[in-house]
Amino acid sequence: MLLIDSCIFIEHLRAGRDPAQVFARHAHNHDLATCGVIRCEVLRGMRTPKARAALAAYFDCLLYIPTLNNVWEAVENVLWETDRRGFKIPLTDALIAVCAMKTGGAVLTHDRHFAAISGLRVFSEFPE
Repeated sequence: MLLIDSCIFIEHLRAGRDPAQVFARHAHNHDLATCGVIRCEVLRGMRTPKARAALAAYFDCLLYIPTLNNVWEAVENVLWETDRRGFKIPLTDALIAVCAMKTGGAVLTHDRHFAAISGLRVFSEFPE
């Protein structure tokens, strides 16, 4: 399972590319997933209702990782551990990381914060 971080979506959108079309080339090799925080981070920036609805429909096709209490408890632990090692990471990044780890997945991102999270598999490009 591969969670595509919001920064990857946003990079493609800013470059004028449709993320759904870009990611479709990789869907046959990977179970593409999302969580609520990624969806919110991406969709909040959509400029028109039509573009927002189209991208929301794509998110609806991805595997969805819910954020139950056990996920939030793991996020608390990740934040506490990274803080003690001197890394201050955003709550949203910790949540995305835990969603990936709880499913045995990885995160596709260009965000450097994810490297500070022990046990998380991180990719900057789609793995083969």
